[in-house]
Amino acid sequence: MEFFICPCSGTGNVILDGNDQGPNKDSSGGLLTKQCNAGLHTVSLQCAAGKICIPAQTTVAINNTDPISPMEVPFRCA
Repeated sequence: MEFFICPCSGTGNVILDGNDQGPNKDSSGGLLTKQCNAGLHTVSLQCAAGKICIPAQTTVAINNTDPISPMEVPFRCA
């Protein structure tokens, strides 16, 4: 199992390979760690409140991670 986070100034839903993985942050604003299988994945973040996340989506290889050191897949709200 591999682990990743999606840091962004805003809060939104993480989409992994077309499947909703829930919010990128908890109710207090802390980043939530997501799980996936090792390999190449398409990740996007659907921002709340009508904002647009940049990039719209990204393809990343997620390998050799653990819950303490998840891979960062960063986004920014525009």
